[in-house]
Parts: sequence; C-alpha cells; structure tokens
Amino acid sequence: MWALPRRDRMLLLRAVLTVLFVRLVLPCSSVEGLRRWTSRFGHGTMPLARIVWAVEAASRAVAGTKCLAAALTLQRLLSAHRIASELRIGVALHDGKFGAHAWVMRNGEILIGEDSHREYSVLTNWTTDPKSGSLRTGETG
Repeated sequence: MWALPRRDRMLLLRAVLTVLFVRLVLPCSSVEGLRRWTSRFGHGTMPLARIVWAVEAASRAVAGTKCLAAALTLQRLLSAHRIASELRIGVALHDGKFGAHAWVMRNGEILIGEDSHREYSVLTNWTTDPKSGSLRTGETG
C-alpha cells in the first residue's frame, strides 16, 4: 500500500471508511436516507477507474462486505467526484429461495457487481446525475 501514490492511498482509505460506515448504518437506515446520502455531490476529480479500483479493494479488505454495501459505497464515492451512476437492486429465486443482488452501472457498463446480475430482475434503480443535480428512482415491475 505504501508504494501507491498518496492520492490513491487517500482514496483507498476513504473507500474502506465508507464501506465500514455503510456496513454499520445499513441495518438501521431508511431507504430515503441512503438514497440522499449516495447522491451528495462533491467536487472531487478522481478518475472513474481509480474509484472503482478503490471500492473493489476496500470491499475485499473488509471481511463480510456484500454487494449492497459495495454498491452503495461506489455510488457515494462516484457522486463525491461528480460522476453520474445508476445503482440497481434486483431479485431472483434460486432453488426456491429468494435472493437479491446490487450492482452499479454507468453509461450501460457495469462497474461493480457484475458477477450474476443477469439472473436478477431489476426491482429498483437509483440514478444520480451531478449535471442536473438530481437523484431519480425508477422501479420496474
């Protein structure tokens, strides 16, 4: 880690702290509160690929991190760097058991959570757009 440039180390630290925060507040937060939090736009200038790298590394480093925590973390950090994204949450039945999955997209490309997203029917999506300063929620049914 010490071989990384300072800017990358700081981004990685922020990603780890954000994952830990999400894991802590997720069980007791409202959906509306999480949506507002992930869409707070900042003035960062970190490239998209570095943010994705940091969140993937942080999600691996923090044991037990699931797809929803990783997706919320990524959308939050993307918003902080004024990068639009779409967080999708899908559901599916696997061998008679209910399952859920979360992933983040930008311009039709999956940034995180790609593993098995095709198996899931999109239940909702949260789209952040710093150019319009808005958060849109879409539901499919």
